[in-house]
Amino acid sequence: MGWLLLTLSLLLVVTGLGITQYQIVEAATFGLLGKALSFQLHDILWIPFLVVLAAHMVLSCRAGKRGKD
Repeated sequence: MGWLLLTLSLLLVVTGLGITQYQIVEAATFGLLGKALSFQLHDILWIPFLVVLAAHMVLSCRAGKRGKD
């Protein structure tokens, strides 16, 4: 779960930079990630990010409670 959350977090950061700093991101991705695609991906990725973040937090809290018993 942690690796998935890390991957989604990095994708959100990169696509966010692709919206604001599109010249740099477009050059770094060899033209693969332009401003329009960055915006579309950033708009789509926030829902899976929030779901995985919530699941990660719930699972972490449950694991912490079991360790205290």
